[in-house]
Formats: sequence, C-alpha cells, structure tokens
Amino acid sequence: MTEHTTRLRADARRNREQIITTAREVFLEQGIHAPLEEIARRAGIGIATLYRRFPDRHTLVQQVALANLALVGEELTRATTAHPDAWGALTQLIRRLVELRLSIIMPMLLPGLEEDARGEDETLRAQRDRLYDQMEHLTRAAQQAGQLRQGVNPIDIWLGVIKLSRPLPVIGSDLNDLITERQLHLFLGGLQATTLDTTDPLRRPLTLDEIDHHLRTTD
Repeated sequence: MTEHTTRLRADARRNREQIITTAREVFLEQGIHAPLEEIARRAGIGIATLYRRFPDRHTLVQQVALANLALVGEELTRATTAHPDAWGALTQLIRRLVELRLSIIMPMLLPGLEEDARGEDETLRAQRDRLYDQMEHLTRAAQQAGQLRQGVNPIDIWLGVIKLSRPLPVIGSDLNDLITERQLHLFLGGLQATTLDTTDPLRRPLTLDEIDHHLRTTD
C-alpha cells in the first residue's frame, strides 16, 4: 500500500466519522428528516461526498444509531470500571450520556429501520439487545443494593436521557445547560430508592418487545 493510498483511506475514514458526528447533532436538533445538505455543510464536505459514504438517509440514520450504541457501551464500561457500586456507575453513565447529548436508541425508536435487506438491521438490533442486557444487570445490582427504585428498567433510563439530551429551542446554550443540570438532578432523585417504592409504585414498565410492536403497528 502506497503512502498516497494510506492517506486517502485515512481521509475517507475521517470524512465518514465527521459525517456521523455532525448527523448526530443535526438529528438531535431537527429530527431525522433534517436536510442532508445541512449535514454536509456543517461537516465541511460536499453533498456528493456524503452520498458516496452513505447512499441514502436510511443508511445514515442506521450508522448514527450504531455509533450511538457503541458510545453508550464504551461509557458503560468506563462507569462500571470507575465505580464499584452500581448506583455510582449508573449516575456517572447517565450524567456522561446527557453531557454527550446522545439520544442513544433514538433511531431504534423509529419505525422502518427493520426493513433494511442488507443485514444492518440485525446488527443494530443485536447491539441494542446486548446493551440492554448489560444495563439490566447494572440496574438490578443497584436495586438489590437498595439504591435504585424498584420497577425502573433500562428503557426508563434511556428515555430519560433522550429527553434530557434535547436542547430547548430559541434559548441560548448557557440557559439550556442550567436547565438541563437542574432537570438531570431531579431525574436522578426520582430514580433513587425511597419510601415511594411502596406508597407510590411505578406502573408496569415498558419492554423492548412492546416498543417494537407499537412501532410496527403505527408505521
């Protein structure tokens, strides 16, 4: 392999990573139907370059979803390594994901991704389910230690982070940060085990199968 070829491949990899990072930000702000031209512009590339890496919107959304799930897995490993107690790990993980403004499984909560015939849907679903199992192990450990409210499952946490990650429109970033920090504090307080576990029990939790069923029937 020549130095020129190596450089071209490195440039292509950087372009791809930049597109995914930018797409995550734009999708977070505007939804997955945001103009692809806006993503290309922010990424500092031409629209033709974007289409060379991602032939259609569906493919780009899938790759953003895969990248999001991979980042969640990395942060989960860091949190459990840094904290011997499950609640400490869970708190670090939630704070970090909100800080990264990851909407986590946001693309997996949208209908249509399972219709890909190229096999990416199976990779996405398998990665999601594997991450769910890891999160479930952590939440159960925190509940057994009497730190996390009974009835909370990974879906509750994921959806909470999705809500906290979305900036409010119009207002500035400083105010958004202040609001997010306060709401995050309230969210974590609501997750902690208290006497509410018995006096005000949570309703039946959502499951991945139930979410998938609703998405299929409403598409």
